[in-house]
Amino acid sequence: MNVTIQVGDIGSSLGTRDLGAQVRMSIIEKINSNEKVFLDFKGVEVVTNSFADECFRKLRETVDIDVFRKKITFLNTNDFVQRVIISAL
Repeated sequence: MNVTIQVGDIGSSLGTRDLGAQVRMSIIEKINSNEKVFLDFKGVEVVTNSFADECFRKLRETVDIDVFRKKITFLNTNDFVQRVIISAL
């Protein structure tokens, strides 16, 4: 089963570690339910290094890399957001 998390519904600027941890826990919950997770960044203009580190770096450390690649897809990331996510990974 597939599930889409509308990251843009959280806000156009994602900046705190607390928020990053919340999103990470939601992703882990869905992966553990054997779902493929699409993270839709439509409407997100800025992701801070703190958010990306807390969410994506820690997620990568928690989840096997093959599972990460198979189960997580990033959608609608602008160039800035994409660079921040890549640097966190």
